[in-house]
Amino acid sequence: NYLNKVIRNNIDNLGVHKSYNILEHAKFLNNLNELKNIFLYFNYQVSEKFDEIILKMTSILNEYFHKDGSIPLFNGANNNYNEVIYTAINKDEYLKSRDFSNTKNGLAFYSDKNLKLFFDVVQPNKYKVSEGLSAGTLSFELSCINEKIITNCGASESSGRNPEYLRYSAAHSTIILQNTNISEIRENNPHIKFPQEVKFNLFSKNNSTIFEGSHNGYMKKFNKIIKRNLIIDNNSNKINGEDTIISLQNNNDRIIYHIRFHLKDGISYNFTNNKKNIILRTKLKNIWIFKSDIELIVEDSIYVDYNKTIPTKQIVIKGVINNSKQTRKWSFEKQ
Repeated sequence: NYLNKVIRNNIDNLGVHKSYNILEHAKFLNNLNELKNIFLYFNYQVSEKFDEIILKMTSILNEYFHKDGSIPLFNGANNNYNEVIYTAINKDEYLKSRDFSNTKNGLAFYSDKNLKLFFDVVQPNKYKVSEGLSAGTLSFELSCINEKIITNCGASESSGRNPEYLRYSAAHSTIILQNTNISEIRENNPHIKFPQEVKFNLFSKNNSTIFEGSHNGYMKKFNKIIKRNLIIDNNSNKINGEDTIISLQNNNDRIIYHIRFHLKDGISYNFTNNKKNIILRTKLKNIWIFKSDIELIVEDSIYVDYNKTIPTKQIVIKGVINNSKQTRKWSFEKQ
């Protein structure tokens, strides 16, 4: 009964650790396997629920890998222990493919033979299990054909904890108002202020998979609701995005927004003449085009993983909210 309580407090309905850090998920799963081995060694009977949650957590862990074999960098995750994670997964001879279709909270994912996408629609809360959450609501990561394209800035264990600046909203591929964090970051504590309502919906339409997410994290400070739609073409390596900022009341305040897309290191870029399109060339010499409905800028960024900090770039859509509803449209497409 005690172990069942611990599992309920730490694991969600899909079978994912509530830190929504895939590395922490793998650690918790390893601890369950070690406990099971101890019980078996001393001839204690193991509850069927124990085996069920191990299988559930193992099968869902198998879904949280990019096309390059790395795990998504949300909420302090890093790739330092991937070999151990792979070993744990390979212990099972058969793992049923999982999906995210009936779950309203967590790290949503889409996968086909070429493309993988992760979308942060985690609902923050005040509990200790959530103390490592980043302020990256509605951020996403993208990989395709054995390489990662869009990332979050990552995490480092070099000092024993993830530096706070890597948890900031600006360190994630998401929408930010006035360079203000979506959630208030406090070291070694759950968020004090955070979106009280994170909504998610998934559906299919016209050979596309559509992720719809929204949050009210900027409502109290700026009276704004943020929405993001990711429209994934099921038949080609293309994603269309629609980012919307909705004002709940009219005012004359100049609110600056940034929509950030952090690139994996090693990707070179060139603007087209109208400054609305950027041609990207990856390490594997694949060509992608990023298109926007307004002019784009490119800023410096960093990518932190394996306890290394590597300079990289980020594509930025920047503007000022000048009406009750501002929508920016963009797309990524492999050539």
